[in-house]
Amino acid sequence: MPAKEFILLLTISKDKFYILVNTANIKQPIQLCEENLFWYPSYVKNKVEEHKPESDIVAHI
Repeated sequence: MPAKEFILLLTISKDKFYILVNTANIKQPIQLCEENLFWYPSYVKNKVEEHKPESDIVAHI
């Protein structure tokens, strides 16, 4: 998944996203060439779940 989509799913700013990448809170991307960076969808899904606000959690009754 490209960075742009990853950022949208996390609902954070581009600056905050790259701070998380540079501080190793998000893994470095896989780089196929200079302009083609991506993360595996399974990794993105896990990170989105970690960053999801508690208010998004739906109670199961």
